[in-house]
Amino acid sequence: MALRREITARLTALLRENPQGLSITEIVNKIEINRNTASRYLDNLLISGQVEMRHFGMAKIYRLSERLPVSSVLSLSSEFVMQVDAGLRVVFLNMPFARLIGTEEKEVTGKNIEFTKIPSFFDDNFPRLLASIQEGVSGTESRGDLDLPACERSFSYRVVPIVFSAGQKGASLILEDITERRRSEALLRESEEKFRALFNNASDMITLHALTENLAQGHYLEVNDVTCRKLKYTRGELLGMSPRDLVAPDSLAAVNRSSRTLREEGHATSEAVLLTKDGQRIPVEINAHLFDFKGKPVALAIIRDITLRKQAEGQLHLMKTSIESAYDEVFWMDMAGNFVFVNDAACQETGYSREELMAMTVFDLDPDFSLARWEESVADLRKNKKQFFQTRHRRKDGVIIDVEIGSVYVARGKEEFAFCFVRDITERNRIEAALKESEARYRSLAEASQDMIFVVDHDDRVLYVNRRAADFLHVVPDTIIGQPRSRFFPTEVSAGQLMGLRQVFSSGEPVRTESPMTTPDGEVLWFDHALMPISDATGSVTSVLGVSRDITKRVAAEREQRINEEKNRFIAEHSVDIIHRLDPECVLLYTSPSVKTLLGYEPEEVLGKPVLGMIHPDDLPGVIQDLHAIHERGKQITTSTFRFRHRDGQYILFESTTRIIRDQDGKVKEFLNISRDISGRERENS
Repeated sequence: MALRREITARLTALLRENPQGLSITEIVNKIEINRNTASRYLDNLLISGQVEMRHFGMAKIYRLSERLPVSSVLSLSSEFVMQVDAGLRVVFLNMPFARLIGTEEKEVTGKNIEFTKIPSFFDDNFPRLLASIQEGVSGTESRGDLDLPACERSFSYRVVPIVFSAGQKGASLILEDITERRRSEALLRESEEKFRALFNNASDMITLHALTENLAQGHYLEVNDVTCRKLKYTRGELLGMSPRDLVAPDSLAAVNRSSRTLREEGHATSEAVLLTKDGQRIPVEINAHLFDFKGKPVALAIIRDITLRKQAEGQLHLMKTSIESAYDEVFWMDMAGNFVFVNDAACQETGYSREELMAMTVFDLDPDFSLARWEESVADLRKNKKQFFQTRHRRKDGVIIDVEIGSVYVARGKEEFAFCFVRDITERNRIEAALKESEARYRSLAEASQDMIFVVDHDDRVLYVNRRAADFLHVVPDTIIGQPRSRFFPTEVSAGQLMGLRQVFSSGEPVRTESPMTTPDGEVLWFDHALMPISDATGSVTSVLGVSRDITKRVAAEREQRINEEKNRFIAEHSVDIIHRLDPECVLLYTSPSVKTLLGYEPEEVLGKPVLGMIHPDDLPGVIQDLHAIHERGKQITTSTFRFRHRDGQYILFESTTRIIRDQDGKVKEFLNISRDISGRERENS
């Protein structure tokens, strides 16, 4: 090695003294080495870029290179660079590459690539990489990506054909670490997919439009699928329009007022009528927010179709009018029995004026209603929300008539009312409306749930799915209703579900299971499935309600915890030191088998006992002080030296390290202690 450096130094010094260059004959004569040796060393200097060669007639003239050697430049690169010659021998390896494969440049340079650490580092990827390098030597450039699971890293590689100064062919391999880029791209894709899914699967129309310099409405920048579907325009058509192009003429004034509020306050809510492409009118509620996007003001609008609400308001107005003018009696009363509303029919049928009835109670009108019966009726009404019963009413002229009453419980904040129809067929409609309202309320809860909720009948057909379940299956909820459940799942998954459903139908009892399911995207998720019977008035199970909750994270955490526990137990069982787990009162929860080897106790003898009782009385105050330090003063670890009592009564000196374990609230959960016998070390020191 020393001789090689000496010859190299002599050659470079000679060429430095002769900047015009020398032939190989002149070089051999001046430094007195044989021609073959000089040629070999000059070739190495050519490859490394330290020497240049030019032809002068038939002679080769060598001189020191005026350029910075390639190896010097590549050594400064943060990329991983390697160069090989035609024989696949490593000519150059920069420092980042050497560190990557865990070696030094001198251990690799000059060796065939297959006899270095490089194949083992790239593992299964090496054959593909080697083939690319061989193609590079042959003159073909190639690129690709490499995933290395063993080190959890990813690289992009480029193989470039090169020609060394002496005309030799070779190849350069350049690696770039793209691990973080891959992770960032994956996170970005996931974020974009979630946003796009939320944006396009929202039940409301969502638009984003630009604002001009004076904050007037500009063109749409983005619209979701619902907007296109509701307004019957393509996305391209809408992106060439502004909000004003969609507003009905009779709503422009309201929209202008809302725009002023948006400019002044940054948010605004209004109602308007939008026109579809075919001229259909859609009443909407617009909730707009102003924000800055890339330095420019834009407005985000959530537009809700309130057609049904407007229809409901119209129906409510119609209902009030109907109640006022109905032929049947209608009463509203509070829970004390006072009338708070009566309709004209009630006045006509009872013979009392409205003012007279409003000053009366149910006890004045119903001779059969005692206070005790009223209290029972109120309790029943609060519990069951509705009543149907027969009783009698006394008219103003004293005539007693039999009546059939339907009573409905109504709560408005803290106020409670009984809404009563007397011999009114409208009562059936009111009950139906109340049931629909209740169903809508629970449907809203189900639609807002992050769990998958579904109902299946006896024929295994889907009666209901919430949006979360439909999204999981990548279907629109309406397209799955009435369809066989089995058509939306793989055969083996469907068969397992069917067993649970049949069990609920046959037993009438809930069933709960946990199982994995594969999404249409190929992702495997774990779910907690709760199947509950839905029975009719006779107690027969008519359908099954299912609630499936995503427990993938919990399952993964439990699996990880089991693995960690197995690892920790293996370490503890094979440790030569004593490993203890102590509760906050220093009672032994666990001790490793080495307690028998070092102290003579079987683990079962000491479990459940305070460990402080095994420490020499003279050492106990110091140990307690150390434990107090990590318990109360915020330290995490303490090391103590004390004597443990052996089973035969003698005391053995131990060095003990204790770590405190706290729960998520910061309370002490337990202590982890590792104790080492140092009695032999103390004897050596003495």
